[in-house]
Amino acid sequence: MMAMRGKNVMITGPTEGIGRATAFALAERGARLHLLCRNPSKADALRAELVSKHAGIDVELYIADLGSFEQVRQAASTFIERNEPLDVLINNAGVINTRRILLDNGQEQMFAVNHLGHFLLTTLLLDSLKRAEQGRVIVVASEAYRFCRGIRWDDLQWQEGFSAFPTYGHSKLANILFARELAERLKGTRVTANALHPGGVRSQLGAQNNWYAGRILVLVKPFLRTAEKGAETSVYLATSDEVVATSGEYFYNCKQKKTKAYARDREQAQRLWALSEGLVGATARNVANLSPSSRTPSSE
Repeated sequence: MMAMRGKNVMITGPTEGIGRATAFALAERGARLHLLCRNPSKADALRAELVSKHAGIDVELYIADLGSFEQVRQAASTFIERNEPLDVLINNAGVINTRRILLDNGQEQMFAVNHLGHFLLTTLLLDSLKRAEQGRVIVVASEAYRFCRGIRWDDLQWQEGFSAFPTYGHSKLANILFARELAERLKGTRVTANALHPGGVRSQLGAQNNWYAGRILVLVKPFLRTAEKGAETSVYLATSDEVVATSGEYFYNCKQKKTKAYARDREQAQRLWALSEGLVGATARNVANLSPSSRTPSSE
């Protein structure tokens, strides 16, 4: 297991569920935590609890809504100004809505928060990740990607046919394609990128939407795993020596799992990357020295 004491680990969405369990698991291993949170009061409460349970732990807070690209840039800039390596980035935060919500930047909220915000954060922090002895990017995706058959290039904002699970699954497919393309572009560096499915977890994800959604969560809760169990694969990918040279894969229960072919489509992944750059208004020039067109689409 990779020694985590003193390692810089950034986690998005750490105040509840899987993210919270991940933060406590890595705090126990002595990691220096950099927690990107949307809610300041919840962030302060989490830091206080972490410090009380783990004496001497270093916890830094970054307040940002992943749906606001300006806030994401500010959070990344704050870390970069520390002039330190980033050893692990865990893109954990997520949202699921039962109704279509458009943000001020014109993006559908699930696609913006679950994919675009993490895409921007990751690309901005790549230089910091490359400075680490062995940088790791971990993307919390979901088997919900199976609810869709590909990226909706002609209707990313779901102006037609919005439905909670397909739209959520669409953002999770984007997560998987992003992790795979990032891994391709990082070949030849010391940084890896992998995605994972945490399993069905007892959390508040989606409960904010309405009474009906909350009741569904109550009914299915006995059949779901704990947040601690759901966090195991994130912690494994952050700490295990077994995955030092593993990149571009998808994991479930700490083991590699093969995805559907459309989630491994290199051409689609490249197209999504270019589209995402345009939507967040940032070109990730620091990704790698390789041109995407210099590689052939994966035939896996």
